[in-house]
Amino acid sequence: MKTSIDKKPARNLTAADRCDRCEARALVGTVLPQGGSLLWCAYHFNFFEEGLDAVGATILVDERCR
Repeated sequence: MKTSIDKKPARNLTAADRCDRCEARALVGTVLPQGGSLLWCAYHFNFFEEGLDAVGATILVDERCR
């Protein structure tokens, strides 16, 4: 999957940012090539990572290793 080439993300995720799938705290932010962005908890990002890669999504923020 592509990762944004910016050294610093546009913004850091906060405790108020929630996974679009389950409402857990978001740790990954992605943008889709056809438009739109999605926030993911670590569990759902890992579950959907192959599908996101297949559609060409780009990771904007990845805080899973903090």
